[in-house]
Amino acid sequence: MKTFLLKAWAWTRTHWYVPVLLIAAALLTILTKGDSVGPILELMDKNRKNYAQRVKVLEENRESEIRKSEEVRTTFDETIREIERQRDESSRSLDRKKRKRVKELVESFHQDPGSLNEALEREFGFKHVE
Repeated sequence: MKTFLLKAWAWTRTHWYVPVLLIAAALLTILTKGDSVGPILELMDKNRKNYAQRVKVLEENRESEIRKSEEVRTTFDETIREIERQRDESSRSLDRKKRKRVKELVESFHQDPGSLNEALEREFGFKHVE
């Protein structure tokens, strides 16, 4: 018996927190008339549900941001394509107009090359180099 008590005392000195927790749990149960676990479990469940709800809201916000970013990117790409298409059309149209105007100038000044050079210089900014 003496050996058992010595071993129990050594174990209690090493693991003192176990008996303290057992005594605290027993006192808590006696003082709250056995209903101490229920409120703690309810609180833990509320915290878990609250956490899950916050995670859900964050995921929804992230998905919304991704959708908006994709929409902005799509709009940007479409706008760039439209601008490039308009630029190409206006460039082709301008080239045709320039060619037509050059042809008119050449036909009207075909007898006088000096006047043709001056007209091209005025009209398009070309410099005649000999």
